This record gives sequence, structure tokens and C-alpha cells, in this order.
Amino acid sequence: MYKNILVSVAHGANAYELFRIGLDMAIKNEARLTLCHIKNMQYIMPNYASGSVYMPQDVVYYESNDGIEETLNMYKDEALKKGISKVDVVVTASSTPALAITEVVAKGFEIDLIVCGSSNSKGIFKFFGNVATEIVKTAPCDVLVVKNNKV
Repeated sequence: MYKNILVSVAHGANAYELFRIGLDMAIKNEARLTLCHIKNMQYIMPNYASGSVYMPQDVVYYESNDGIEETLNMYKDEALKKGISKVDVVVTASSTPALAITEVVAKGFEIDLIVCGSSNSKGIFKFFGNVATEIVKTAPCDVLVVKNNKV
């Protein structure tokens, strides 16, 4: 029986479906629900080829504000109306989203089930894996991966 369920919500066609699956599991288990989104933070290395322009050591790029907090708060309201007693919303940034989910959020909220989505990797990520793969590898608890067939 799960007591603390984390739903890792990313952008995509199955975001609501993923939330709904996590909500159903929380209702059945009378569990606390944590809704989470990790904004992708990337380091962009400057080009020193010209040699004439000074640039800082590195530039940090954050994913723009895209309404995800509002979406998660709507999901929170729905979960509370359906009887979930405690719903937390976590939105943060990391250059390694999977590790932020498994090492920070999951451990910090004592999560015993992570619900995340997966779709076909594209481009270079086919070789390096995706966030769902890394969550499964590094999670301190059970993981339910929901396949996104709407891509």
C-alpha cells in the first residue's frame, strides 16, 4: 500500500492522463499526492573562438514560464475535491531532472511510488536515454511508467 505518491508531470499530450492515473492510485491507497515538474536548466558554454569578446564562464538557461505552475495548481484543486487530504506542488529547475525527482523530491517527501510518463526518445536522446529511464534507474522506490502513445 502506497502512502506518498509523486506524479512527475512534463509537457505533452498525456499530462492530464498521467495526473489522472496518479490521482486514481492516491484515491485507492488513501495516499498523499505530490505533483512535480522539473524545469530543464542547461549550461550554455560560451564561444571563445573570436578571442576579442569577454563572456562569463558559463551562462545558465532556464526553461521559460510556460504555465506549468497554474496547471499543477488546477490538478491540485481537482485532487482535493476528489478527497485527497494532502496535495503538494513542487516546481523547480535542474540540469538533471531525473536526479532532482529521485534524489531531492522523492526523498524529501518520503515518496514510495513515482508515476512518470515516457514517450519515444528523439534525436540524440535515443542514445543517452530519457528522463523516465533515469528515474527507473535511480529511484529509491517503486516507479510506474505510463507510456505516451499520443506522440
